[in-house]
Amino acid sequence: VVDPRHSKTAAKAWKWIPAAPGAEGALALAMIQWIIENQRYDARYLAAANKAAAAEIGESTWSNAAWLVRIEEDGPGAFLRVRDLPPELQPDDVAEKDDRFVVLQEGKPTAVAPADAEAPVHGDLFVDTTIGGIRVKSAMQLLFESANEHTLEEWAQICDVRMQDIVELAREFTSHGKKAAADIHRGVSQHTNGYYN
Repeated sequence: VVDPRHSKTAAKAWKWIPAAPGAEGALALAMIQWIIENQRYDARYLAAANKAAAAEIGESTWSNAAWLVRIEEDGPGAFLRVRDLPPELQPDDVAEKDDRFVVLQEGKPTAVAPADAEAPVHGDLFVDTTIGGIRVKSAMQLLFESANEHTLEEWAQICDVRMQDIVELAREFTSHGKKAAADIHRGVSQHTNGYYN
């Protein structure tokens, strides 16, 4: 249980982490950093960029982790669309107002329609490159970079908890496969950044 106060629920938990009020986002980013660095994430699921890819690996949902994001002068912008690509990189079936997203699939720009149940697209998860003069990064790459804005030690200081507690929490959270869940209530969800936390 992550809660600044030792609640009745925290008293029953295997571990109580009294993170500083409002530090839940920092704690999550610290966990994400450790999880990615230790490859304790479901890469097959995260790479499944559409409905067909999800079905192919036995999942009912898919992820946008591999979708490419345009990098503007002031930082990440919108997802890259097929229509944004130069003509020589567009697929043969491109339409004038093609809203399909783009992933790199084995290093090659590939159009992806999220609800497509016929053509599976599995994208590369960590991408930082330029395609046809457009600087792009995958959503997963951007998440990893955000999580690495501080060291684990610095995240622990922000959260006012021991770094080892963050590591133990991340290890425990990733030790149960798809059976892991986060139940969010009170401070985490009931303040200014609650929705994002």
